[in-house]
Amino acid sequence: MSLSFLSSVLSSPSLLRARRARLSGCTDRRAFPRRRSLAPLLATAVFAVLSGCSTTFPTPTPPASTAALINGGADGLLIPLHVERADEDHARLGLPVQLDGKPLYVALDTGTQGVRVLKSALPGADYPNAGPVSSLPLANGAQISGAAVTLPMSVAGLKTAQIAVQAVDLVNCQATARRCVGFDGYTGEFGWAFSGLFGIGAAQPNDSCCTQPLRALGGNVGQRYLVHANFAKPYLLLSPSNALTKDYTLLPMVVAQDGTAQWPRGCVNVGDKMTFCAPLVFATASTDMIRIETDKAPDWTGDDDVGKVLKRGNYDAAVGSGKWVHRYDDAQVTIVKAKPDGNRIVIGLMGMQKLDVLFDFSRSELGLRAASARESLTQ
Repeated sequence: MSLSFLSSVLSSPSLLRARRARLSGCTDRRAFPRRRSLAPLLATAVFAVLSGCSTTFPTPTPPASTAALINGGADGLLIPLHVERADEDHARLGLPVQLDGKPLYVALDTGTQGVRVLKSALPGADYPNAGPVSSLPLANGAQISGAAVTLPMSVAGLKTAQIAVQAVDLVNCQATARRCVGFDGYTGEFGWAFSGLFGIGAAQPNDSCCTQPLRALGGNVGQRYLVHANFAKPYLLLSPSNALTKDYTLLPMVVAQDGTAQWPRGCVNVGDKMTFCAPLVFATASTDMIRIETDKAPDWTGDDDVGKVLKRGNYDAAVGSGKWVHRYDDAQVTIVKAKPDGNRIVIGLMGMQKLDVLFDFSRSELGLRAASARESLTQ
């Protein structure tokens, strides 16, 4: 059985919407839809000058949830995703959810685990504490901080589940990126385009902040799901049938001593420059196509501080794990200095345009499927 029949369920107009950034402050570093008229931009610019660059704006309004059962539920629950623009006009995949009964719009992230949402966007204030204040550095140089709290979460109209969520009350820049997109206290994901991140990925050794939201859903409906990130018709499919996933190549996740399922190991070859092996992460909220995070600088890039980009350019690259290999012609590759033992290979949203990813936590496996084993930016 093919996934092509899902096209009839997904409507293109609802997936490619031009949503305006609802800023009431500085706008010089934000990307606006091309059709936005000049008058509102001038008015916003004048307001920014008069108000001293205010950064207060309304909570982004989520689109209506249009989830649908496939074949009466036999092939899963399909949740359409929405293509949006965030900082510097980079694409993100939006997902409408409910937190403590309030509809919120969040960016889907397969590269992190747990829900992280602006504290100011939550409907309440006195939630039960679920953990200490922690910080999460983001690939764009920003970092978010806040304590974990317990509150009810629902997605696609499913029964609510109590989860630990990071209530973010600080957005700023990492020490090595002082003029990042979060320098004025907000970003696209945490402010004007979305109210936070909805992390549905595998566990990572350095991050135990929050509950994996899909796995917390009742009836084991979120123990197995796939993500189709292609911009034409992106979707999240919960509990897909074996018939829909029979063509996926399955990779074993790394199961830690505490029983958590972590990303499988893989390797990336960058032209004739280097071969690097590390945990292989697929991250829809990552801007880079292929991002190599290494704690030892390659001899051909030069060295720098942790978090700094060592090299960025276009190279022929191959990414593989076990029997699975995917090749990119002229791929955009970014090499970054990582903390000790922080090595990772991250395939970002642009690198996932022709890759479908299956998460099967019931078997601690990651599945991958592509129409072709090779792709090019010119295709």
